[in-house]
Amino acid sequence: MRKILLLILIAMSLVACSTTDTTEETADTYTTISDAEITVGDSVPTPTNNVVLTVAGAISNTNVDDTLQFDMDTLEKLGLIEYSVDDQQAEGGVVTFQGVLLNDILDIAGIADNATNLDTIALNDYSIDIPLSDAQDYPVMLATRVDGERMTIDRYGPIRIVYPYESYEFDTVIYDPRWIWQLSSIVVE
Repeated sequence: MRKILLLILIAMSLVACSTTDTTEETADTYTTISDAEITVGDSVPTPTNNVVLTVAGAISNTNVDDTLQFDMDTLEKLGLIEYSVDDQQAEGGVVTFQGVLLNDILDIAGIADNATNLDTIALNDYSIDIPLSDAQDYPVMLATRVDGERMTIDRYGPIRIVYPYESYEFDTVIYDPRWIWQLSSIVVE
């Protein structure tokens, strides 16, 4: 009986030691550049400039028909963060991205409790499903700027999904395709 109890205690301590405090890691992953001017529960103004992002599907907060649409100024009022990543594929080296946390956008949109997937679609109709858990578990960014400059369409903008590769270990075979550039819409499913 003592051996069983000892094994149980050892197993419990190993589990406790291996548990990651995501909140602490997340706080070290990015820097807040500007505080949010629009928060959960606020209505999002109807875009007055070009729409750069449309969120649709299983959401409760809308501003144009059954969608939540953002122009760039309104999107960036959700609060900007930044982190640097080595982006050899697109940028050719380490760059600093600034943008909005994907999870903040989903919170503002009021996603359904049973939502599990984000169908992300680019301007060129490239699409990829991203599990909702990515936005909840990691500080995934909808980048609007690279090295301080707004991203143009020919530089993968105006919005690009960026994962914090420098702070977490991601399987590039799985996660590289999720770095969708020229993002135009997200359908919450």
